[in-house]
Amino acid sequence: MSDVRNPGQIRQQLKQVLFRHLQRLLRNNYRKSPETCRFNRRESLGDTGQKVGVCRWDVHEDKTSSPRGKLCDTRVFGCAGMAGACRWWEPVRQGTEIKTDFKTLITTGDRGQIAAQYPDVAALMWVLDGVDISEEMQAAERELDPGVVE
Repeated sequence: MSDVRNPGQIRQQLKQVLFRHLQRLLRNNYRKSPETCRFNRRESLGDTGQKVGVCRWDVHEDKTSSPRGKLCDTRVFGCAGMAGACRWWEPVRQGTEIKTDFKTLITTGDRGQIAAQYPDVAALMWVLDGVDISEEMQAAERELDPGVVE
């Protein structure tokens, strides 16, 4: 006997998968590391062709010393914990921007693009072909931020 799922179960699974992907995107964005700091830029290291992360923060209200131009790259010995302790660290993107981009891709994006980035989502969408999944997307967003009201 086969274990056939009804559309409600598949929609619930899709909501859970969307939640996990969105949660991972947000967690990665807010992880304090040079790669996630909006002030970190990859710059050439002399004539070597190698690129390293360099802090390009340069404006602060209290005119304190700036780390501008300071090496900040997890691949360089001694720099691994710098971003975690940096008071100037800011995320590359805001959470609302990440949520909007993800929602736009999932609800209006090309199925091929979705499959390339999120094959599990694309498979569930294929099973639910023709069903509006915006409700599942909104439910996933609400679980991440229960204080938000649509």
